Order: sequence, then structure tokens, then C-alpha cells
Amino acid sequence: MSASATADLILTWQFDDNDIRKAQLWMPSPEGSSEPLKLYNFVTYERQSTYYRWNLMTNRYENAGTIEWNSPRNIVLNLGMRTLSIDVMARRNKASSRSRRFKAFNNVEHKWRPAEANPENLECLTVSGKKPTAFYDASDHTLRVNQRGQAILDDIVVLNLVHLWRRQNGIDFVVPATAAGSSTG
Repeated sequence: MSASATADLILTWQFDDNDIRKAQLWMPSPEGSSEPLKLYNFVTYERQSTYYRWNLMTNRYENAGTIEWNSPRNIVLNLGMRTLSIDVMARRNKASSRSRRFKAFNNVEHKWRPAEANPENLECLTVSGKKPTAFYDASDHTLRVNQRGQAILDDIVVLNLVHLWRRQNGIDFVVPATAAGSSTG
């Protein structure tokens, strides 16, 4: 994804067997620890998820936002101080578009789209310049986020989960029947 892969943050999703919205996102062991760290925890009850992010400075979880799962086409994202609908955070540029665009909190427009080499994987790029920010590998449920994407990590993580759930519900990024591989959850 980037020339300096060592600067990439490599995270691993762990999904609940019955509900992909009940998920944790793990990062490799922080310095001085032998255990991986649960960086994000999505606690879901019925149609709402509250997600918590581990604060590396205070060593505790912080309430980072909520996701209201009203339906696969009606999702409200509470990303810190912003409350946005899925229409704003996953919009098509054209009716035939395979990508879903969003404007991150830093005012830079990005897009998620199926990867060319394997449509089960998803990639996130800046719209201007098409610079990679994140890559989701469906084979091992890893999310690789480069330094550019780390600045908007909450947006990347939450939208990755939302897109996987919408895929599971037949809305976005549905993998063609001819594509080989495993499912998203």
C-alpha cells in the first residue's frame, strides 16, 4: 500500500459470529507488552452501537461515538462532534460508481471501493490524487492504515465496519458470484 509499510498501523477485526456489528479491532502489542491491544470496541444492542477507543495517553477507553443502524440504507453516524447520515458518508459520485465517497473531519474527500485485484477487499483512497489511506483484507480481516489515514482513524474504522455490514446486507460492494474467497464475517 505504501512505500513505508513499517509506519502503517495494522489492525485486526474480530467479529461476533452472529452479528458483525459486535466487533473489536485489535492492534499489535504496544511497547512493553506481550498482549495485543483492543483499540476499538463496538458494543451493539438492537439497533445502536456505541464504540469505544483506547486512549494510549490515559490508558483507558473513551466513548468515541455511536452508530444508529435503523436499516442498511438508513444509518446515522455520530463521529465525535459530527452527526452524519450514511447518505453523506457513503455517497456515489455517479449512479454507476463502484466507490462510496466521504469527507473526513479534516475536510479531505476520500472514497472506499472494492480493490481491483480482489473485490472482496476494500481500499480507501483520497479522491484528489488517489493516494491510498487504508486497505481492508477480507482473507484475514486486517485493516492496514497508513500515516495519511491515521489522522482520520475513527472515520476509516467506522466506515470500514459500516461498509462490511452493508455488504453483508446486499447494499454496497457486493462481491460478484464469480469471485472466489471467504465471506466478510
